[in-house]
Amino acid sequence: MRINRFSILSQIIIAFGFIFIFIGNNTIAAPTSTDIQNLAKIVDKHHGKITGWSLYARESVYLLTEEKWLAKKQELEDQFPNMKWKLSKANGTYSIHGFIDHGPFSESIQILSASNRQTTSYLIYEANGENWNPKFAELTGKTVMHLFKENPKLFSCIKGEFSEELKEFVDHSLDGLLHSLHASEVESLKEKEFYSISAFSSLFAQTLSFTNKQMNMQIGLRKNEMGTGTTFVVGTPILTIEY
Repeated sequence: MRINRFSILSQIIIAFGFIFIFIGNNTIAAPTSTDIQNLAKIVDKHHGKITGWSLYARESVYLLTEEKWLAKKQELEDQFPNMKWKLSKANGTYSIHGFIDHGPFSESIQILSASNRQTTSYLIYEANGENWNPKFAELTGKTVMHLFKENPKLFSCIKGEFSEELKEFVDHSLDGLLHSLHASEVESLKEKEFYSISAFSSLFAQTLSFTNKQMNMQIGLRKNEMGTGTTFVVGTPILTIEY
């Protein structure tokens, strides 16, 4: 992505790794991971091919002593025994990390904190894969429900391809996609080979409140540079996959 092609909002999206930390208190959380399933169903309805997906969830935790960190690591190991776990300290932060590769998709769990452990720590869950299967929503949803004590902040994103060229898709199919998503455009950047749309959809419970208008989903469309068709990324409440 080229930063100079985006509005201020789109530039913020590029740094989504930092957004997850700082917008948490401004995000209304949803209780389940069904958002990603809704996105996948709608993309399939419009004959899109999914080539990648991700689910990201997080909530605040408080581990102020090393004893609590060790106890939390043991708790996670007992709760998710199939994951590989490690506790480490590097670059001024403590971390607990667990990972499992299921083949079609992988899952990871992390807890990150500043080295002084006097500030809020973050319990972070991430799942990602390539081809989508509806059962993945159920499997990841169970992990989220067992892992988090409160309603976590959820970020769902999928990417893929439409067979139509970008101009053809924009002229004939984009309105239908937005209609299926129950999405109203909030802001957009539209160029010959690139479209970026921020929108509000009644399908999704989460919203971002740091903008003048509420938004809870984004769509990126780009001319496929490797061949024919259009590449897309769609996510709620923001994109977590670059395009």
